[in-house]
Amino acid sequence: MAKKYRNLISLILEDRNIRRAYARTSLGRRGTYGYHEFKEHAEANLARLREDILSGRFQPDPVRHFMVFEPKPRNIEALSFRDRVAHHALVNVIGPIFEATFLPRSFACRAGMGSHAGVKMLQADLRRSGATHFLKTDFSRYFASIDRPTLHRMIRRKISCAGTLDLIERFTPREGCGLPIGALTSQLFANVYGSAADRFLHEVLGRRLWYRYMDDIVVLGDDIRELRAVKDALETFAADELHLRFSHWSTAPISRGINFLGYRIWPTHKLLRRRSVKGARRKLRRLRAGGDPVALQAFAGSWRGHAEHADSHHLLQSFSLEKS
Repeated sequence: MAKKYRNLISLILEDRNIRRAYARTSLGRRGTYGYHEFKEHAEANLARLREDILSGRFQPDPVRHFMVFEPKPRNIEALSFRDRVAHHALVNVIGPIFEATFLPRSFACRAGMGSHAGVKMLQADLRRSGATHFLKTDFSRYFASIDRPTLHRMIRRKISCAGTLDLIERFTPREGCGLPIGALTSQLFANVYGSAADRFLHEVLGRRLWYRYMDDIVVLGDDIRELRAVKDALETFAADELHLRFSHWSTAPISRGINFLGYRIWPTHKLLRRRSVKGARRKLRRLRAGGDPVALQAFAGSWRGHAEHADSHHLLQSFSLEKS
C-alpha cells in the first residue's frame, strides 16, 4: 500500500515554513500594493494567518479576474498576497510528496525540468532511437476540465492529514470542475491529475518514449498504426477516468518535424514555430511604437533567450535582437 502522510499541518504552520512562504511570495512582488500592505504589519499578519488556518477559520479572499491573450485567451485569477503566502506554505510541504510520484518525462512546473528540458530530451531521443513517426495530442481546456472529485481522490491516496485536506479544500473545493489559472496549488494539482495519463502510457501501454508538458503529449514510435492504437487507448482512458477529451491529435512522420513547446523539432535541428515568430514580431512592433523601453527590453531579452535554443541566428538578425 502506498504511503500516506499524516500530521502535515504542523509542518505547514511551522514558523520557519511560514516565513519561507512569505519570502517566496515576496519575490517579484515588492512593487505591489498587496506586498506593502501585508509587510506593514508582517508579524501580526503571519501570526493571524497561522491561527486562522489552525482554527479552521481561514477563508480565501475574493480573487481578481483578468484576461491574457498570448498564446491564447485565458482567464487568470489573481490571489491576494495573504492567500499567496498560504499557497506557498502548503506547497512547500505537499509539493515534494507529489513530486516523488511524478515520472521523469513530465516537464511542466517542476524544479530542474521545464520546456527547454523537454525539448532537449525529445530531440536527444529522436537521435538515439531512430523513431520514424510521432503521435501528438493535447487535452481540450485542460485546467477548466479537471474533475475535482477525481482530483481529490488522487490527493487522498497520499495525504490523510485532516487539517491539510481542509486547507486544500478551502482553495480547491471537492465538488465541481476546473482549477483556476494563476494559483500555485493549481500548477501542482494539474500535474497530479496529468500524472495518471503518464502512468497509463508508461505502465499500462508500455511506452518509453513519451513527453508531457501539462496538457500536451508526444509519443514516438516506428509504426503509425501502433501510434494510432496508442491514441485510441489514451483517449478512452482520459475520457473514462479523467473526464478529459482531446482538442487535437495527429500522427505523422518525424520528417515533418514535431511541434512541441514552441519549437518544430527534428533529429538534426529545431526551429521556432511560425506562430511564435509572428506573435513576437507583432509584440515587438507594438512595444517599439509604444515608447516603453523597459517593457521592450524585458520582452526582447526573454524572447531572445527562447529563440536562442533554436537554429535562429538569421531570424534574430532580422528582428535586430542578435547579441552585440
